[in-house]
Amino acid sequence: MRNFIFLTITLFFCHFSNAQTLKFTLSDYTLLPKKPEGILHGISGIEYIPSKSQWHLASDRGNYFIFDSIKTIHDFEKRQAAAISKKTGYWFEAIRYDPRSETFLFAVENEYKPNKETCDTTTYVSYSDSFPPTYLIDPLPLPTDNKGIEAIAVTENGSVWVAPEAGWADETEVGYDTIHFRKFERVNSGYTETGVYTYLIDRSGCPHSSTEKRGGISEILSLGEDQMLVLERCFDQKVTDKIKAKLWQVTVEGQHLKKDAIPAFDFNDSFPLEVDNLEGMAWWPGEEGKREVLLITDDNPGLKNKQRTQLILLKEK
Repeated sequence: MRNFIFLTITLFFCHFSNAQTLKFTLSDYTLLPKKPEGILHGISGIEYIPSKSQWHLASDRGNYFIFDSIKTIHDFEKRQAAAISKKTGYWFEAIRYDPRSETFLFAVENEYKPNKETCDTTTYVSYSDSFPPTYLIDPLPLPTDNKGIEAIAVTENGSVWVAPEAGWADETEVGYDTIHFRKFERVNSGYTETGVYTYLIDRSGCPHSSTEKRGGISEILSLGEDQMLVLERCFDQKVTDKIKAKLWQVTVEGQHLKKDAIPAFDFNDSFPLEVDNLEGMAWWPGEEGKREVLLITDDNPGLKNKQRTQLILLKEK
């Protein structure tokens, strides 16, 4: 009898756990005009500020845009002429806003080697309550080419998660699939690091690519104090010449971030368009009930690549 009760309880919790698996479905998408038309090019960071009903978008070449009166994702193209536009000098990879402390946080990734655009070869995370910004993570050399810090999440209580794209120094090579996320807590006017958590990154998605065999985390979002969404993607350059991308729900288990058994969304599973270089992700301010997440792609520098910025809206099933 005791064994039967134990089995019943186990099955109940297994069923409950499986029922909590987060899944998204495609809600809407749009493609913006090719370069040089429009202003939204090279976008790598996106965030929504509820108190101001504003969308903030940032590029990896220093451009920063603020939009208001956005009701659908198609309004970004319609309202480009009305957007506030600034040239900052920061090569943004992620932007986040903590409404509790009214703090902006952003990740920067410069070049792996000095070139004609910049001599800065560092990646870092800064935050700003006032000017100038303060470092959350001090400038570090990129561990490998084009693989710096790309992802920040802020929880409702103001905790900050930071994830490297392919790992910190000595973590980026194929065969080393354990990387680390870092967690910070707000303390008075600053932050203190409170934990380092392991995460198993997918290095198997693009094994034949000359540039993307390491895989990469391009963005994260908070789902609560102990859960988040992780966007992983790679460019399968030598085989399909396409981006492979999956969105994962992960849960804190001790000092480890555990992925669900199946992705919350697979961008290569019956998707109506060929998804491009997914870079930015933010919660969409939809109606109460099902959560929605907006993703944006980076159409990369240059006029010859013919890429177009994509806006993709997913809705919780």
